[in-house]
Amino acid sequence: MHPSLRILAVMLFIPLVAHGGWLVALVGAFGIALLLAGTGRAGLARFLGMNRRLRWFYLSIVLMFGWFTPGRELLPLLGALSPTAEGMMTGAGRVLVLALVVGAVVWLLERSSRQELIAGLLWLTRPLAWLGFPRERFAVRLTLVLETVPQVQPMVAEARQAGESQGSKDWPSRARSLFERVIERAESAPCEPIEIEPGRPPGIRDWGVLVLMFTPLLVLLLWEILRV
Repeated sequence: MHPSLRILAVMLFIPLVAHGGWLVALVGAFGIALLLAGTGRAGLARFLGMNRRLRWFYLSIVLMFGWFTPGRELLPLLGALSPTAEGMMTGAGRVLVLALVVGAVVWLLERSSRQELIAGLLWLTRPLAWLGFPRERFAVRLTLVLETVPQVQPMVAEARQAGESQGSKDWPSRARSLFERVIERAESAPCEPIEIEPGRPPGIRDWGVLVLMFTPLLVLLLWEILRV
């Protein structure tokens, strides 16, 4: 698939699964599983690692929805302390959607090189050129951010371990240590030239693959809307 359509696919996938209900989310999960399987062990490991780092965020979502959403008590013996069935379902649905978003982003990064991401962003932002939008600068900066975020995550673990070894466990000390490591890494990083090539536009086959990918989700979304 053309890199610009990969980016467009992720952009379309996120609102579809976010507003499509359980059936759309489950079909989307099946599609993400197939796509991640095609990225090999590296993609699966990256997906699991990112979700592992989000586990406390996921837990907070389930707790917030489970205990603060009105509905039928899931554990009647607990009385007012019981979570609600509706809240737990809603929280689980939100967690599933976020996990699918992570999977879609991992697939995009694993299947696209830096040059392909830049070319795809340049093609998608072509209409904004008439408004004076700095397309090249935007494409390069966004691509570099996507590449840098995974590099910062191991530095967070290093800063935490360094703080514990020095007997400092408070968050300000860890944040200062992390900031110093990021600045040091940025100053020592080599300056690499980036060539910007627009590349070929998407072909009919590329658009056909995109339509086939989203037809099941769109049909299910339309069915759920009409059913209501």
